[in-house]
Amino acid sequence: MNISRIFSLARRVIRQVLRDHRTVGLMVFVPILLLTLGAVLFRADPATIPLGVVNADEGVNLPLVGELNMGERIVTALVEGGSFDVVMLTAVEINDRLRDGTVQGALILPADFTTTFQKERQAELDLRLEGSNPTRSMMIKGRVTEAAMKALAGLASSGLGMREQTAATPDLPVTVTAVYLFAGEQFDAMDYIAPVYIALLAMFFVFLLTCVSFLRERSQGTMERLLATPATRLEIVLGYMVGLGLFALAQVSIILFFTIWVLKIHYLGSLGLLFVVVVLLALVGVSMGMLASAFARNEFQVVQFIPLLIFPQVLLGGTAWAVEEMPAFLQPFAYILPLTYANWALRDIMLKGFGLADIWPNLLALLLFVIILTGLGALTMRREVA
Repeated sequence: MNISRIFSLARRVIRQVLRDHRTVGLMVFVPILLLTLGAVLFRADPATIPLGVVNADEGVNLPLVGELNMGERIVTALVEGGSFDVVMLTAVEINDRLRDGTVQGALILPADFTTTFQKERQAELDLRLEGSNPTRSMMIKGRVTEAAMKALAGLASSGLGMREQTAATPDLPVTVTAVYLFAGEQFDAMDYIAPVYIALLAMFFVFLLTCVSFLRERSQGTMERLLATPATRLEIVLGYMVGLGLFALAQVSIILFFTIWVLKIHYLGSLGLLFVVVVLLALVGVSMGMLASAFARNEFQVVQFIPLLIFPQVLLGGTAWAVEEMPAFLQPFAYILPLTYANWALRDIMLKGFGLADIWPNLLALLLFVIILTGLGALTMRREVA
């Protein structure tokens, strides 16, 4: 083994990489960008959850104590807990506010709430939940129970103290009956994550396939020869989109149907509409891959584009953090990312059972991304060998 030959080869590789200024720039700045985004998102203060409250409790008048209203005590505990942004509602507003996302849950305190507790020493909370995020639903139930327990803890002096816990009565003095507008208790965390996994995999693998395939066509001179024919740039791009789109269609079909039928993911909406969304996202991946390949001269640069174009969409596209829960200065960036609209559409279909009339704005956004990226891909096509 010749050490000098090893170091000579190493020096050649180092010089070759250093001459590629684009690669060096991507190696330096892209990790800094992603680390900064991650730090901002992870260190951001947790967003308060909007919780609607319908407080119709009339309270009771007690000797020596005066008027006592358990509903007001629970509302005060919810506000002081800091986890909720409490919104006072009327009963007729609940479903509309849950459906449009203005509130994530609604607590109903009936007129006889205090009276019932006085008689039975048991508080039964009627909680309505939006339900599409199982983890959030569990957290809301837990925090509401905690607030009710806190409100009940100081009632011993009023004669409405919590009943003594014995072996025969081990239950807490607070029970929560939850009613879900969407999804339900049978949905778990995987059901909530599955839509964004489908979207991410559909876009990522199609993007990678298109980048490498389109770059190979340029490096072999095929693109140069095509541009010398009467075919326009747009015709060439559309032709490649149709060809690569067939492979993309096969791939997203495998991803979607494996997720639904093999992994047994729950879904409420139309399977056909799910397929339409995933196909549109795959076309976004194809058009984005062709555009990115115009700025890459080798496969190594293609790989460098992955953290630049894909990872920010994972962080900002609603995959792990809801867009409305991100810091305000990051939210505008989410609206210019195609993965955001795909995530919204897929979750609305799978977790809420929405139809075309509900998700068409997201479909239109994905279609606009396809058109814009395809046009840019045609404009950036160059008559040169990579």
